[in-house]
Amino acid sequence: MLFHNSIRLDLCPRLFVKYNFDPMLKTIITQFNIPGSFVRANRFGSGLINDTYLCEFVDNGAARKYIVQRINDAVFKQPEQVMQNVEVVTNHVISALRKRGVIDPGAVTPALVQTRDGRSFLRGANGTYWRMFHFIETGAVYDTVRDANHAFEVGRAVGGFQALVSDLSPDRLYDTLPGFHSTPNYLREYDDACQAASAGLRASAAAEQEFVEQRRSLAGLLIENRSSGKIPLRVVHNDPKVNNVMVDAATGKALCMLDLDTVKPGIVHFDFGDCIRSAANRAGEDAKDLSLVAIDRSLFEAVTRGYLAEAGGVLTKLEIELLPASVKVITFELGLRFLADHLRGDTYFKIRYPGHNLHRSRVQFRLLESIEAAEDAMTAFVLQHAAYRKR
Repeated sequence: MLFHNSIRLDLCPRLFVKYNFDPMLKTIITQFNIPGSFVRANRFGSGLINDTYLCEFVDNGAARKYIVQRINDAVFKQPEQVMQNVEVVTNHVISALRKRGVIDPGAVTPALVQTRDGRSFLRGANGTYWRMFHFIETGAVYDTVRDANHAFEVGRAVGGFQALVSDLSPDRLYDTLPGFHSTPNYLREYDDACQAASAGLRASAAAEQEFVEQRRSLAGLLIENRSSGKIPLRVVHNDPKVNNVMVDAATGKALCMLDLDTVKPGIVHFDFGDCIRSAANRAGEDAKDLSLVAIDRSLFEAVTRGYLAEAGGVLTKLEIELLPASVKVITFELGLRFLADHLRGDTYFKIRYPGHNLHRSRVQFRLLESIEAAEDAMTAFVLQHAAYRKR
């Protein structure tokens, strides 16, 4: 969904694209508190939300790189609240890493560069919002899981982030995405879409509508546990897909979570569940052959081992017990959203062909079926591994 802050240029050289430099951008960049002299800036990355550039300065003969972004205020309606969240979370993570003995946290986790007047963001003369991060020189990012070792590190990154912010009060953060990951709300939107849809659209998705009817109880499974106070509200990432995890390019070890715009109060299960959903389906979200769509047990186990290695010590017993169910709920939620958009006439998700959102929903529902079939084994693995970690 969102752009990652850093990526190794030698791994993805096509992302470092030269363009005709806009003098206004230099004016923006030089208002951040950076030592040395500005050299150049180039468009960077494949992110679809924010405009992103890699800029270079020279300080006493040494080249230093930074990521500068224009925040998309059409997507993020309250960019100052987004930046308040990012500032609170990055400062907290950096402080926690220093306590662990990390000498230069900015080399291994997103670290903001302040403006010359001491703020975490800059508002341009035309009302645009800008921010800057230190560039993580040793990091690499991949769009899909490469192997079980990579899956383990993806799990470690998600669990490690949750552990680092486990003592950060969610009251300190704004809810910048109201209703996000509220599965009952998505079910209500789906019901509304069904009622408003034409007979032809409803007929095209008759089997999928029956699939939803048989699983309506999934929608409230996690939210009801939160509403009743059985599981705690925490600071969570909310977009833990594979390409928001940075690993060390040389060692493959997890470095950090990127793309912190979605960080806000929530429950850990949507992070864990969405990470599994995106990492352990080798066929991908747009798989043409539905017979290839399935939860990969080996990747599930690898991500889970990594996740529990970092977060297992801070989670409650019920939080751990609900982890396997979270994979079902988030997969059901995304399938619902695709199906509702198909019934609305494709008004939210971009499509490449007629019926694309219907096919996307079928992929998610097929994945859900495979999760249901593997649920007992997944639950046993989580509980056994969690118990092993606590011994």
